[in-house]
Amino acid sequence: MPEYYPKIAERKTDELILIANSSTKVWKQDAINQAKSELKKRNITEKQQDDYFEKILKEINNENENLESKRKLNKLEKYNIFEMIFIVVVSPFILMKQWRVLYELKQENYILKFKQRIILLILGMIIWFGYFYYEFTQWQKAEFNKESRY
Repeated sequence: MPEYYPKIAERKTDELILIANSSTKVWKQDAINQAKSELKKRNITEKQQDDYFEKILKEINNENENLESKRKLNKLEKYNIFEMIFIVVVSPFILMKQWRVLYELKQENYILKFKQRIILLILGMIIWFGYFYYEFTQWQKAEFNKESRY
């Protein structure tokens, strides 16, 4: 009989219930049998095991409901003015490094924030491009004026 670490007999009842009710794809048949015999030693009935699984199922359902309600609230959440300014100012850096942020916003149902982020990134790139274009033309004019003096 193989030994498991921690030993099956030393595990918590919750763990034993999970092991005893798992498949051989997850645990070896020997471990499942040991867990079942340990549950019998601890006088844990099938009803108690079913109650444990019902409790877990309720917790999962509650968590899913909370997640769904949060996703509904996320739908209309938007950026404040300072966040918008920040996104516009650092838009080239965001576009270079953080494309996944757009994906995450979409995944978490931030519909309004997603649209705002796209618009702000485009606006930021237009402003940055305009700034560099203006600076480049100013530099060209200055170079042209230097050459025409000679």
